[in-house]
Amino acid sequence: MDKEVKLVVLIDVQTGKANEQIRLFKALQPLVLKEEGCFEYELHKVSDNDDQLVLTERWASEAMWHAHHETPHMKEASKLTPSFRAGPTKVLRLDLV
Repeated sequence: MDKEVKLVVLIDVQTGKANEQIRLFKALQPLVLKEEGCFEYELHKVSDNDDQLVLTERWASEAMWHAHHETPHMKEASKLTPSFRAGPTKVLRLDLV
């Protein structure tokens, strides 16, 4: 059986551009949640930093998580993010202890 994938994605946006990231997420979330194997896809604000967001994801398997990146909506979204992100995201993969 495939191992579940749980991720925390740290997102830094350019000063004052968090709402652009939030709008994109709100458009993507219903599409992503319909993808096979997606159990969780939620965006959170960092309480003391308006330019930082955290995305949490949970997938049924590694293959399903990788397939997510190949969907048309994610490919299109990745074209938009350079206009408001401050740099690449940092993906933290979690293992239950």
